[in-house]
Amino acid sequence: MSRFLLLFAALLCSFPLAAQTTVYVAAYDYPPYFSDILETDLTRELVKRLNEHQDNYEFVIQVIPPSARYQALSENGCCDVIFFESPSWGWVNRGIDIESTFPLVQGRERLVTVKRTGRSQKFFNSFEGKSLAGVKGYHYLIAGELKASSELKKDNTVYLADSRITNIRMVLGGRVDLTTVNDELLAALEGSKQINIERLLLAEKADFIYELHLLVGTSDTIEASTLQRLLSELGRKGQIDSLFRRFNMERFQLYRPSTIR
Repeated sequence: MSRFLLLFAALLCSFPLAAQTTVYVAAYDYPPYFSDILETDLTRELVKRLNEHQDNYEFVIQVIPPSARYQALSENGCCDVIFFESPSWGWVNRGIDIESTFPLVQGRERLVTVKRTGRSQKFFNSFEGKSLAGVKGYHYLIAGELKASSELKKDNTVYLADSRITNIRMVLGGRVDLTTVNDELLAALEGSKQINIERLLLAEKADFIYELHLLVGTSDTIEASTLQRLLSELGRKGQIDSLFRRFNMERFQLYRPSTIR
């Protein structure tokens, strides 16, 4: 019997194991979804959970600038998917075939400034005579129109940085008057020693409300339906809830295991 078992084990070892398919995940600075400044972020944590959950795919993060995300998911692009992205952010009319999963998050963006004596909500009523901080490659809703960051400079005094956290620091340091921040980042920074968000005055009205999905580009590496299945499996294990809970983002969470199977 022992000889039979040894022979059987030898036969198993002689068959090559199925190779994992590498899935490249485009990631650009958009905290708390991805950031090289923060200790960790939702994209890195979700990639870790996906890789630990299954053996068919290996998800690998590829860092890109925000303006390169369209090319990244194109036919000759470097990446296969992008996490926590809205199809409405400049993807329309770009000629790139993308598929999206169900939405995971409903986020909001609002103007912020530094608190000063006598400064009130009226400060947000006009940009005239005020400087703004933005991020290269981002889109902003201005006067009801979605504009790329490069377009803002036509009518406003705008300083474009590479990170939203840099924008916040510029406001807190008095280098610019205003910037736009997503509520999800503010939630993730609550109690943080990195940035004292208590010194920020927040606009009461959100400028922009959006839903974030996982987007799949034109490659044949993985399908949106496969990503949805993996998300659902993680959800049933409680890992999606724990992911959002880690970043204090439960109130923005759209996908819950009880909502989609």
